[in-house]
Amino acid sequence: MRSGRLAIAVAALVAVLLATASLAAAARPFERPGEGIVPSRNSYTVPEAPKSPACGAHFCVHWVDQGLDAPRPKDTNGDGIPDYVERVLAVAEHVHQIENGKLGWREPLSDGTLGGGHGKTDVYLAEIGPQLFGYAAPDRGQAGQGGRSSSRRLHGYLVLDNDYEPFEFPHTTQGRDLKVTFAHEYNHILQFAYDAYADPWFAESTAVWMEDQVYNGIDDYLRYVRSWVKLWETPLTANSIKEYGTAVWNAWLAHHYGRSLIREAWAGAARARPAGFAVAAYERAIRAAGPSTFGHDFTRFAADVAEWRTGIGFRESYLYPDAPRQGSLTLGAPAVTRHLNHTTFSLLGVHAPSGTAVEVHLTAPAGVGTGLALVGRVGSERHGRTVKSVAYSRTGGTLTARLADPARFQRITAVVVNADATAVGYSARRLDWRYLTEEAPFRVSGRVVR
Repeated sequence: MRSGRLAIAVAALVAVLLATASLAAAARPFERPGEGIVPSRNSYTVPEAPKSPACGAHFCVHWVDQGLDAPRPKDTNGDGIPDYVERVLAVAEHVHQIENGKLGWREPLSDGTLGGGHGKTDVYLAEIGPQLFGYAAPDRGQAGQGGRSSSRRLHGYLVLDNDYEPFEFPHTTQGRDLKVTFAHEYNHILQFAYDAYADPWFAESTAVWMEDQVYNGIDDYLRYVRSWVKLWETPLTANSIKEYGTAVWNAWLAHHYGRSLIREAWAGAARARPAGFAVAAYERAIRAAGPSTFGHDFTRFAADVAEWRTGIGFRESYLYPDAPRQGSLTLGAPAVTRHLNHTTFSLLGVHAPSGTAVEVHLTAPAGVGTGLALVGRVGSERHGRTVKSVAYSRTGGTLTARLADPARFQRITAVVVNADATAVGYSARRLDWRYLTEEAPFRVSGRVVR
């Protein structure tokens, strides 16, 4: 889901909950019209326009020609279909060409006779701004006992704003809003075809990443990245506002393994153990693609974030804001303790203007996946290069990172990583997995080698 300029990070979770039969119809922002669907006050209040829906090869766009939900009636070619509807349909087919064609994602699950009996992905235009740009929702009645479909695959539909008027969406552009919203929300429809019950952070970070794959020149996702760098205490896996900016995790993986790895993670989500657990889905895909693991790659990712504006590790991170440091590490002083939640990391500035080498030592709790890196930058933020020393342990213990000739660096950063994502069971109260390594203590110290 893409909300107003302040994103609400509950979209995928809400979409799954909406699929359960127990949820009241009034909870929907919009109720899909059609046979077997109980109308609500949020559905169309008038019949669809005479020419609705307008269908292409893979989509049908629905609209009304009266009331607040009606798009502008301008119809340049006089075919009875508003220009805006035709524009939506053209964007839809382009998005399909990239996401399903070029990137190879599985076709959506057919909705059969819903939406007029075309079996294509239905798109409803409605006045949903300024709170929402658009959203994807599974159709009701697909959930089995306990509120979950036995196959975990669901069909659904899209709802988009009917005009993206600037007064409702200030500081944006109508054409760009439509494009990135469609790329994002349609990706949720494709996610439903793999596993509609996967973790919300997995769903949203992937959909934001997909925006940039379809429309690379728009770069709307950068506004989420600006917030992401400030939320260093929030786990990568959190179902929070951070999940939108976590598109950078997918960007890092795609840069190292190719874009197909993100699709493969989704393809294996339903078979992960436990099913839908995003960390396990990524783990399966990473292990299949190369000799690494989720924890090891998260450590490498964190090390690259330290100086990502040099372009290392990411396709276009020269556009990203500099990641802030969370203090400094005094060399030669007693060890200090940093407490980190699972899948978080801390960047510490290191001042070492002389010496033959600089070393950092880290002691982690036994059994906790741990990473440590020393990252030195030679040259400027955007045109320099980096030298890294990276260590990882799946079982904690003591790690050491070392860089020679520290005087050559303009900046040195120690990266302390809680790379652990061990979880047991699911918390219905927190709507999240029970992760086991919260506030884990990491003792870190450093010294200059003379």
